[in-house]
Amino acid sequence: MPKKQLLFVFAHPDDEAFTSGVTIAKYTNAGAQVALVCATRGQAGSAGNPPLCTRAELPAVREQELREAANILGIQSLEILDYADQHVSDVAQDELVAKIQQAIHTYQPQVVLTFAPHGISGHPDHRAICQATTQAVRRGSKASPVHKLYYCTIPSRSPLTAGRTLYTDPEEAITTEISAPEYVPVAARALLAHRTQHQSVERVFPGIAHGDYRHVRPVNHYILAWHNLPAYEIKGKEQDLFAGIFA
Repeated sequence: MPKKQLLFVFAHPDDEAFTSGVTIAKYTNAGAQVALVCATRGQAGSAGNPPLCTRAELPAVREQELREAANILGIQSLEILDYADQHVSDVAQDELVAKIQQAIHTYQPQVVLTFAPHGISGHPDHRAICQATTQAVRRGSKASPVHKLYYCTIPSRSPLTAGRTLYTDPEEAITTEISAPEYVPVAARALLAHRTQHQSVERVFPGIAHGDYRHVRPVNHYILAWHNLPAYEIKGKEQDLFAGIFA
């Protein structure tokens, strides 16, 4: 049987932990190969309060934080495209699409995952990386290894952090739920590895810095946005990203 391979495509360091922590840990621990493409080094983010580094040092610090988080989650391959944070939408889409298609060629994933079109937070970089990833998959040749494209999202029924604007999707739009409560501590450690972002991590997951993981999501939610599996139908909610690909 071919090796199960996943490719996550995000905009910033910490996107992987915020959206898909337990999912990544579950699949890597089950032996799947997981690659991550990150469009920026997060240089427009916070340096912490009090600052953990200078603004000039922040890109290198956030890259190292991402590498630590990736290691915690078991991600085997990490590629940083090094575009300017908050300016991914300024990059020519064909250029972004080509970079993502090259990653698909390199890592040979059967499944690709990225943000939903609204970007969850609405960040322009998130929306741009969704658009480019979608086009990269849809324009793939017949030789492309990709069988499924998923959008990461949050269900509308989820409790939301006060004072934070988030875009969600209704329950009926969500096709796939990956439940892995046993990996909540791993996901929490990955979130905490993004030390410069401690304010946003603590705001979204209150208590996490003090060992309270109650707000770390044990279930990640996805929308199957595209597939090329003949006669494949979803009954209820998918529980496996590789459903329909591997018998």
